[in-house]
Amino acid sequence: MTTVAPANPRTDSRASRAVREEILYCCRESVRVGLNFNTQGNISVRLPGTHDGADAIVITPSDVRYDAMSVDDMVVVGLDGTVLEGDLLPSTELPVHLEHYLRRPDVQAIVHTESTFVNVLGALGRRIDPVLLNMVLYAKGPVETMPFEFSTNADFGRRSAELMGDAVNAVVWGNHGLLAVGTSLKLAFKVAVAVEENAEVLLRASAAGTPNVLVYDDIDVPEGARLP
Repeated sequence: MTTVAPANPRTDSRASRAVREEILYCCRESVRVGLNFNTQGNISVRLPGTHDGADAIVITPSDVRYDAMSVDDMVVVGLDGTVLEGDLLPSTELPVHLEHYLRRPDVQAIVHTESTFVNVLGALGRRIDPVLLNMVLYAKGPVETMPFEFSTNADFGRRSAELMGDAVNAVVWGNHGLLAVGTSLKLAFKVAVAVEENAEVLLRASAAGTPNVLVYDDIDVPEGARLP
């Protein structure tokens, strides 16, 4: 009887080892900088044209600590929700990721974090207005907050994607953190970091006075300027 060896992500997976390693790095970095702890949050990356010509995604597994996670633990899923590769269950918020990818073809990566100051403002139901340059450059505008709702189903995902819209790169889930998107994983992670830093400064500045809010369309970026 012939035994078929399991797929090796380094050779024949739809998700390259480099993509998996970048996801793992961002997972561990999210804990190091205080965006997540324990098994909170999740990350995914779009894999264009890898599912019989259609897109798929690779996403972190459910209930695995980041310090114990390996590149082989990640799960490849079609945009129709079909698990294509992986021995573990995908993140419970897979349906939400899929809805965001379906609405926004420009989105190539998603980072969900549960950082402290985003959650403070989310618990208050407050929109996160841009008061720092990085926030307005990466998030592209004010980040709206959804009312609290359980977040593991497609209906929630559609409402989340609708509230985020097509121009802004993040949305706050009330009492449950942030979902950030980007044209690359590097940029999606920068959005998550920028929104958390901005949330802290906005909260502190609001306690001291009236903060100056930045508007993306009003910023005159000099020609040739390199963004942070």
